[in-house]
Amino acid sequence: MTLDEQQLAKVKDEELQEALAQRVTDFKHSFETPSGKRVYDYLSKFCFENQSTFDENSQGTSNFNEGSRYVILEIKKWLEFDLTKGVHL
Repeated sequence: MTLDEQQLAKVKDEELQEALAQRVTDFKHSFETPSGKRVYDYLSKFCFENQSTFDENSQGTSNFNEGSRYVILEIKKWLEFDLTKGVHL
């Protein structure tokens, strides 16, 4: 890898790190306020965060419920993401 390629890779890594930090900040800003916590609590129940998504009568309903659950788990992932651990992309 040439010096120019190394510098370009470093710039791209820094941009990705900044984008990652911004995403974490945005999620925390959105969901860690009192109203954001209320919305999260509502979504947690609505999206099956802590309950089964299985519907014994319908595979389609189970699949739909699992898709809903994926959304709340994605939100939770970003709220719990720790930037201080030095994650490098």
